[in-house]
Amino acid sequence: MMDIVISMGLTGVMLSMLGMGLLISYYGSSKTRNVGFFFLAVGIGLAYYITSVDDSLVHFGNAFIAFLGGMLGGIIGIVVFLVAIIKS
Repeated sequence: MMDIVISMGLTGVMLSMLGMGLLISYYGSSKTRNVGFFFLAVGIGLAYYITSVDDSLVHFGNAFIAFLGGMLGGIIGIVVFLVAIIKS
């Protein structure tokens, strides 16, 4: 059970770092672009660790699906909340 929890945590951090790194390095000012490239490097390093060093690819797949499901559920919840607020 702890392997799944660690894999989910590492997968969530990896995807967050990759997303933040891409956004900050592209849209950031000249000072913050270096931080974006650092986040991108950390995300790529975690992706390498999870996919090649850690031999539990089943845990990675499950963690990836769980992370995407959580994000999708959160987005749907926010959209429903905003629709309810706008309609009232």
